[in-house]
Amino acid sequence: MSDSDLIVDITLLRDTEKQLGLIQGEFQSISGWERELRASVGAERMVKAMSEFVDNWDRHRREIVEEISEVGGWVGSARRSFEKLDRELTEKMKQENH
Repeated sequence: MSDSDLIVDITLLRDTEKQLGLIQGEFQSISGWERELRASVGAERMVKAMSEFVDNWDRHRREIVEEISEVGGWVGSARRSFEKLDRELTEKMKQENH
């Protein structure tokens, strides 16, 4: 096998993709907490303030989830591309050695 200028850690890409999925899931499951927060606050003024906060947080959370999903897609695409390239290069080397 020859030296290469490019070294790709497929395990790191796979782990990163998995971790991004877990983070995305955590952000998506926060909505239950928001409902509990609204229910546990008593004073009407406080309920209004917390509701505004939760609504803003909900909008920004959706944006974060979308961005995490997009980055996860890029990581997954890079991983699949490098795995495919690795298979193709391995096959080519096998053919050349026969």
